[in-house]
Amino acid sequence: MVEGISPISVDMRLAQLLGEEPAAATAMAPAPAAGPSAALTGNPFEDVLAKAIDSLEGVSRSETYANQMIEGYVKGQVDLQDVMIAQSKMSVMAQLAVTTVNAAVGSFKEITQMQI
Repeated sequence: MVEGISPISVDMRLAQLLGEEPAAATAMAPAPAAGPSAALTGNPFEDVLAKAIDSLEGVSRSETYANQMIEGYVKGQVDLQDVMIAQSKMSVMAQLAVTTVNAAVGSFKEITQMQI
């Protein structure tokens, strides 16, 4: 997820560009992140770790949003296509997070097994 951009803000922006009305589900937008994203400290490891945590929080917010959309659909407030889009976005974000974590763990293992 791009820093500071929620799935709803992307959908709203696309609707504006296409000259359409935003989806009725915009009232179900996820809560914005608590505070600004991680600021750079100068310590590369700490900076990368902070960015990774921010990204994982973005995946969590996306999952919460998708669950809210499902609840809205069950109540008849949201269209099925909006639910499917939210679920697909969440799925892609989760797959990317898992792939990134696996690559980082693999790289760490390679580095620790290097002979000096």
